[in-house]
Amino acid sequence: MRTEESPSAQTTGAGFDVGQYAETQLRQGKSLDDLHAELSQQLRDVRKELHRLIDARYEDFLGLSTSLTGIGTTIDSVKPRLSDLYGQISTVHKELAAKLEYVDGRLAHRLAVREKKQMVRVFIDLSQMLDRVSTLLDEASAAGEGGSGSEAEYLKCLERAAADFGQVWYFIEKGGDYPFVEQAGKRMRGLEQRLYTALDDFLAGRIDEFVGSAARGEAGSDAVGLIAQSLCVYGAVDGYERAEEVMRRRMVRPVVGALVASQPGKGMGMDPGAFADMLQCIADFVRRVGAPFAGGIEAHLPSVASTLEARVFWREVAATVLAGLPLLFVPGIPDRFHGNYRAACEFVRTFGGLFSAACKHRDPAVLASEESFVEFNRKWQLSAYFSIRKKQVTDGIEARDGGSEAEIDGVAGASGLCTREAGRALWGMRRIWSRGVYLEPLAARSWQLSLQIVLWYHAAASEAIQQLVRRSKEAGHGGAAPAAEGEAMMGQLLGHVHDIYALRQLSAAHVDGICAGGLVDAGARPSLQAAVGAAFAAAEGAAAGATDFLAAAAVAGGCGGLASHVRRTTSQFRHTNREAPTAASAYVARLFDGLAALERRMRELPSASACARPLAALRAGVCRGVSREMARVAADALATISRTEASLHRLRKAKGPPPAAGSSLPAADGLLVPAGVDLRGREPASDNDKIRRQIWLDVTETGRIAAEAPGAGVHEDYLSLALAIAALGT
Repeated sequence: MRTEESPSAQTTGAGFDVGQYAETQLRQGKSLDDLHAELSQQLRDVRKELHRLIDARYEDFLGLSTSLTGIGTTIDSVKPRLSDLYGQISTVHKELAAKLEYVDGRLAHRLAVREKKQMVRVFIDLSQMLDRVSTLLDEASAAGEGGSGSEAEYLKCLERAAADFGQVWYFIEKGGDYPFVEQAGKRMRGLEQRLYTALDDFLAGRIDEFVGSAARGEAGSDAVGLIAQSLCVYGAVDGYERAEEVMRRRMVRPVVGALVASQPGKGMGMDPGAFADMLQCIADFVRRVGAPFAGGIEAHLPSVASTLEARVFWREVAATVLAGLPLLFVPGIPDRFHGNYRAACEFVRTFGGLFSAACKHRDPAVLASEESFVEFNRKWQLSAYFSIRKKQVTDGIEARDGGSEAEIDGVAGASGLCTREAGRALWGMRRIWSRGVYLEPLAARSWQLSLQIVLWYHAAASEAIQQLVRRSKEAGHGGAAPAAEGEAMMGQLLGHVHDIYALRQLSAAHVDGICAGGLVDAGARPSLQAAVGAAFAAAEGAAAGATDFLAAAAVAGGCGGLASHVRRTTSQFRHTNREAPTAASAYVARLFDGLAALERRMRELPSASACARPLAALRAGVCRGVSREMARVAADALATISRTEASLHRLRKAKGPPPAAGSSLPAADGLLVPAGVDLRGREPASDNDKIRRQIWLDVTETGRIAAEAPGAGVHEDYLSLALAIAALGT
């Protein structure tokens, strides 16, 4: 087998032929550029190897260079041959380049000819298809003139023509900017207009037939079938929007336009009853014509029927109402705006329900995403409406709207409230959630306003309570005001306390009502109740402050003469030889007269449940206060007796031991009462023992009365006194 020589071997062998070498390389598929690159690379490799050899054996190279003789002659003899070789290679390169240029030119010419042939074919096909479309439209016109029996053939011709439209436009776009193509485009637009006109006329006629059948109570299934076929033709030329416009213009617009045009004033302050009647007429039309039409189309074209509700019927209704009644959406008269909005919401629910019953495959998302549906809902100026309602409520609450006074008084009286502030707050909350004011999209704002009303009530009630407390202190130094004035202020304070708790109960019941009535999702009830509780927490703090003041006033009124009564007890038994006491003093029961008066006044208030917490607080406050005062005064009296006995013992220098200093009793001033004196039932041996027994009986009776009061108790100082006395003599 012959082994092909490498380029290096071919170029270094004896008898090297440049032409043969070039021909050999070209025969192997190499171009002149490749051959030039290969020789250049070989030259670089040879030079690199030569430099390496010189560097490695530099001394030998120097010796070789000095020993060479006749090298110049050798070079001169080789140089002509190399020059001839270079010239031959250059000549071959030029010849090959010329041949390549010629071949490229021929190929470009052939490609241009091929493209022109393709364009000619496009022109021919385009002309033939235009002629065919024109012929089909002519056949359709001829079939249409044949009467109703030719409707199927008419539609078939239109459908065949429509099927070619896409290809025609494809060829026109592919044809470029040639004059023939421009003329074809003009002709095609004319044919397209003929097709659309024929389709529009046919669809309009069939729609009129269907509407007439619906008016007569007939099914109109034949007309629906033909309409479905025409919609298929529209779909073949991407003309659904045009078909929808025809259906809106012929089927929906005459009815809806006439109804809207009959309403005066462009909707400003439109009577809700008239608006509801108009919407009811539209709903009746949809029930009679629209829903059966969509249901009939669904049997032929399910995908198209799902869009008829939104894109044909709703779009025309919304556009006509928006254009004909633009002022309907302005809340200039809020009561009418409220009624109109609710009527519109009811119409939307009815509208969707009609199509749900007629179309099995109805998708509610299609209507919800319809641009005209979104625009119709957005047009209602709900924010402006809420601002008007909020101003009405705040004016009524803050007494700026005199017309609401009677209504507020009626709400307060019917709800068992005592103060005007609570009545205003309850009226405001009920007003903003009433059926004639509340709208579903405003639920969050209505709830926020309700909480703001509670905060307003807290501020108003707190201010009123503070003023009453201040007036009471200024008039009578903590509750000892003149009888008539004091009774009036006490009644007002109790009324505010009662209303704070009563209003919270009414607010909680109101939350239950709006959840049960469907105004708010029932699942939100726990969180709403928690929010009500948090909003009333501050107001209940003000109520607690008022009960503390009333309790303090009752304690001050009942215990004002307590020290005098104890002093009179001392004078009753000292040096009088009276029998030892067996019952508490009569003044003890009168210590709780203030509490009895408060309980009597609270029982007269409307709501017993609202009075439960403040009444328990009053009982606890009065009983703790009275028991504290009794402990203080009794401890002082017992300490005084003990000091007196000790002084007398020192003055008389009596024989025997002084009073025992065992267990001791704490007194209010820090002194100790010596123990060793029986205060628990044995016959007193002296006047001081009688006094001590009377004091002990009074203390015991005070604790008994306090313990009998439901939810009440005694003060820690009283317990300390009682425990200390009980420990004496043990």
